[in-house]
Amino acid sequence: MQKFILLRGHQGSGKSTFASEKIAEFQNAYPQAKIYHIENDKELTDANGMYQFNTEKLAAAQQKGMATLKNALKFGQQNQTTNILIINSNTNQKANACRTLLDLANKYGFKTEVYRLHNFYPNLHRVPEHEVLAAYHRLNQNRVRNEIHVPATCPISAEQQAEIDEMEKFQAA
Repeated sequence: MQKFILLRGHQGSGKSTFASEKIAEFQNAYPQAKIYHIENDKELTDANGMYQFNTEKLAAAQQKGMATLKNALKFGQQNQTTNILIINSNTNQKANACRTLLDLANKYGFKTEVYRLHNFYPNLHRVPEHEVLAAYHRLNQNRVRNEIHVPATCPISAEQQAEIDEMEKFQAA
């Protein structure tokens, strides 16, 4: 089994946790599997576990992630009997960029799955709430075909939903 999983979600939606669960499921089914976990936040976290955002490090993390993806896909193509899971747990807010990643994985013969997370956990990187809600709104406006919506275990609050509703009204006007 060779699979590419693309996660989509705002900050605090549970992407890292969900990725860990999917990795554990895959390893349980395929104990000798090769796992590639692509997540920009890992590259923005120092040796002491402190998250430090800056645009240059983010750009480098994105380049590294794309290189990892391409190398993993090529490895899979050259080793078609090897069980491989590639999971991308970035926010993946732009539908066109998501389609590019999915098309690339399909080109190399990987099965693809897209999951959309809707949880509202406190985000670990202290992203301001208005930015989190804006990201959630962008994801809602940029859907990807066949994405699987994972029910929230920590759903949006009434206050947060009211802010999202206002964003949608403003955009519609």
